Amino acid sequence: MPEAGELDVYSVNIVIKAVCEMGILDRAHLIMLEMEKLGIRPDVVTYTTLISAFYKFNQRHIGNGLWNLMILKGCLPNLATFNVRIQFLVNKGRSWDANKLVGLMHHLGLKPDEVTYNLLIKGFYRAGFLDMAKRIYSHLPDRGIQPNVKIYQTMIHYLCEANDFDLAYTMSKKSMEKNWFPSIDTILKLLE
Repeated sequence: MPEAGELDVYSVNIVIKAVCEMGILDRAHLIMLEMEKLGIRPDVVTYTTLISAFYKFNQRHIGNGLWNLMILKGCLPNLATFNVRIQFLVNKGRSWDANKLVGLMHHLGLKPDEVTYNLLIKGFYRAGFLDMAKRIYSHLPDRGIQPNVKIYQTMIHYLCEANDFDLAYTMSKKSMEKNWFPSIDTILKLLE
């Protein structure tokens, strides 16, 4: 590694991200430990990058440990960090835990974004809680969120999966008014 004076948190984060993308997670974690020894304090980007990588490679215990360590060291998660953890929870079928995390975001003064709500909607649909997914969607304007193309695509896809073709068709029309078009697979399901 270069001398400490030549490094800053931004350059080390780039290295950590590259090493994570290569799948060498133990090395990426060691780089974070080394940066601390050199007096460079890991920031929210450092932790988010590592947490995301450990979740991606199904090493949830380490990802969860890094989440806790980050908070213990006084580095509060940001929107991206929360979205990484929410995505992990949704992928594990834990949509209610993901929803609690959104509550924590509100408590901390962080505003969830379209990505956050899209993940929640997807999670509740996958877990079989269709009414909860629809409720989240219907309350988006109350939260200052306008559905984007991804949210429409998610809603239409899962409405078709649930055979709720009337609502899926209505949403398809609404999205197309904004020049957002459903996928070919979704259109074929609507035409069945």
